[in-house]
Amino acid sequence: MSRRLRALLVLGTMSAIAVVMWMTVGRRPAEPPVRHVILFTLDTTRADRIGAYGASAARTPTLDALAARGVRFDDAQTSAPITGPAHAAIFTGVYPARYGVRDNATTPLPERATTMAERLSEAGFATGGFIGAFVLDRAFGFAQGFAAFSGFDTVDSGSEANAERVGAAVVADAIRWIDTVPRAQPLFLWVHLYDPHAPYSAPAPFGAEFAANPYDGEVAYVDQQIGRVLDALRLRGSLEDSLVIVVADHGESLGEHGEDEHGVFLYESVIRVPLIVAGPQARRGHVVTEQVRTVDLMPTVLDLLGLAATAEFDGESLRSVLNGGRRRVVPPAYAESYYPKLHYGWSELRALRADGWKIIDAPTPELFAIGKDPGETTNLFQAQRALGDRMVAEVVRLEQSFTGGRAPEAAAPSRETLERLRSLGYVGTSAPTVTGGDRGPDPKDRIEERRTFKQLMTEAIDDLRGNRLDDAVRKLRDLVRINDRAYDLHQLLGEAYQRQGRMRDALGEFEMAALLNPAVAAPHLSAAELLLASGDIDAARSRLETAATLDPGSFDVALVTGLLLEAERRPAEAADAYARAIAVNPANPRPRMRLIGVASELKRFDVAEREARTLLDRDYRPSRMHLTLGGLAQLQGRTAEAAQHYREALRLEPGLAMAEQALRQLR
Repeated sequence: MSRRLRALLVLGTMSAIAVVMWMTVGRRPAEPPVRHVILFTLDTTRADRIGAYGASAARTPTLDALAARGVRFDDAQTSAPITGPAHAAIFTGVYPARYGVRDNATTPLPERATTMAERLSEAGFATGGFIGAFVLDRAFGFAQGFAAFSGFDTVDSGSEANAERVGAAVVADAIRWIDTVPRAQPLFLWVHLYDPHAPYSAPAPFGAEFAANPYDGEVAYVDQQIGRVLDALRLRGSLEDSLVIVVADHGESLGEHGEDEHGVFLYESVIRVPLIVAGPQARRGHVVTEQVRTVDLMPTVLDLLGLAATAEFDGESLRSVLNGGRRRVVPPAYAESYYPKLHYGWSELRALRADGWKIIDAPTPELFAIGKDPGETTNLFQAQRALGDRMVAEVVRLEQSFTGGRAPEAAAPSRETLERLRSLGYVGTSAPTVTGGDRGPDPKDRIEERRTFKQLMTEAIDDLRGNRLDDAVRKLRDLVRINDRAYDLHQLLGEAYQRQGRMRDALGEFEMAALLNPAVAAPHLSAAELLLASGDIDAARSRLETAATLDPGSFDVALVTGLLLEAERRPAEAADAYARAIAVNPANPRPRMRLIGVASELKRFDVAEREARTLLDRDYRPSRMHLTLGGLAQLQGRTAEAAQHYREALRLEPGLAMAEQALRQLR
């Protein structure tokens, strides 16, 4: 094939993505062969660490068996190397840039998006979603269409961050839900397993057995959890007529191209994902070698169910290839990473993969002959300059068609969201603005800096958790010197200073965070709490009013409003504020604890007992909840009940001085 012809073919297939917006034909068989749809999304999972994909050391019998009885896609491409945008593509069949979803826990999937769950719910399916990371929670739009959704509405093991759930807990909820669905009703089940995400620490026995390769231990653990769900479906008699889809949201870089984990680059280690489809209409033991995309899943499911599409897609149905056929034209695959722009102020990256070629649009573009060079070791951009320039122009045109040329907005996460992102490792890197003209540095030139940054940040957070405040402050100050425009670094340093009692320094850091990102309420709220603790109610009120203007109706604003009202000795109004905070986020125990206090002061013991029992039922500090319930019972003259609670508190926490003293008083 001549170079000219090859370039024309590439350009032709790339153009197809903009004009071939697939729409399912409205065929509707009387008895669709697919009755149930089971979707597993695996976070951070590489294809080449699964046995069916050639990993000889893998222990993935469930996935291997699924591939043997279904279709394994050898070349599946995701649209983004981070969880939120990647899942948006899976659930809508649309590239997430169209909805402005380009980062985790910032812009939610909008209500105007039509999700797979919504379409199947409309078709009479029972719908249940069960997730392992808060970035896919209700607040970010991923519960749309699910009648049952198990996310982060409850306290998780007493953790206020409450940001991730181990696979066994997610699967247990899913299996309980399966048992509630009438057997006559078709079901759509989504199970998201977050476990392969760093840090790699698989539960027993996988952690010990894979000590030399802990990431592989996480993949083995996830395989086991998938098997538990399939066993439950088999016992129910629902597995054989279920379409089972297993797909990763993105892969994981294990040092390739200098990147640890994921988020920045668009190389194959993070963009190529495992995709296995088994069940009715999936040819047994078939391997599809042609390129497919995760945006193809939504139209494929609708097509197999005979459901007409109600929206346009960027993806297309894979029905023909599931049955062993081949497509005349294989659409190109688009991917993007705005993580380096939004978090570091570096250049965004865009990629397009078509006809054996892959372009990565960066300040220094990269062109790879991906079929011959799957490791992306040889940049052919200069050698194939005409082709490279055309592909760069096409990828830019595509992005503009998705967004209308609008730049992504700077993130303004809530204070609670920042805390949760820290617990997942997305910490201390949010840039306050996105510049339009200057792309910023090429991430390839700064990746070692990021590695140093992440390591230092991990150590600083560990120091904070271990109350090694001097070490934490020293490392955070080093981090600020690396990236002094990251507003959430200043926020975190301010919180560390506050814990040291250095109130003036803490206020200074909160002020710097507010200056760097005027759209975010978190530094104003932290300053308000600090000022309240210092007794400066008027200054605290002023900062709270600013925060309420920026983030009205938020959990944090309601919580700090309650604290202010308590300081002003207005307990009834404080109780109302705490109730609003609970309504926004039932999982955070802090407003419930405060409400217990003000309700007791108001002698609204029924409210106080309700909140204490709620926390006890959710396993939040059970010894202290029994102590609290004992005190409430004692205040109401129920001494026998109070004594019972105090004894239970001592059983759970031997030597608890307050419980011992309370029992002595009762005697």
